Amino acid sequence: MATFLVLIPPGAKSRDESARIVRDRFSWLALVMPVIWLLWHRAWLAAALAFAVQALGSAVADHPVFSLAGLGLCLATSLLVALEGPSMVVAGLERRGWTIDAVISADDRETAEEIYYMETPAGEAETRDSVSLPASETSVRRHAPMLGLVGFKEGR
Repeated sequence: MATFLVLIPPGAKSRDESARIVRDRFSWLALVMPVIWLLWHRAWLAAALAFAVQALGSAVADHPVFSLAGLGLCLATSLLVALEGPSMVVAGLERRGWTIDAVISADDRETAEEIYYMETPAGEAETRDSVSLPASETSVRRHAPMLGLVGFKEGR
C-alpha cells in the first residue's frame, strides 16, 4: 500500500477537479537525477540548492584527499531528494496556499482517485452509529484484579 496526499488549490472545495494527488514514496528517478527531478516538479529553490550542493561535492571530489567526502556529499544529496522529494513538492504547494485535503492509502493512483472522488449522499457526513466504550466501563466488576494483580476494591 502506498500513501497519497491530496492537495486542493486555494479557495477550492473538497473533491475539486483541480486537486493534485502526490504519492509519498521513494523515487528512483530522483536518486539518479535529483536536480532534473526537482525542476520537473517545479521545486525551484530546492533544485537550486541541490545543484549547489552537488557542484560543491564535485569540486571537493577533485581533490585527492577529499574525493570520498565529495562523492559522499553528492550521494547524500541524491538520497535526500529521493526520500524527501515528494515532501518538498507538498511543502512548496502549501507555501503557495494549497491545503492537504486527504491522506489516502491505496495500491495505485487510480484507486486513490476513486477513493477520493467517491460520492457521498447529498451532503451527508459519514458518522458511526454507536460509540464503543472501553471494556473497563462495561464491566460489572469495575475494580477486578487484572493479570493476577490484587484488586483495590477494599482499599489499601
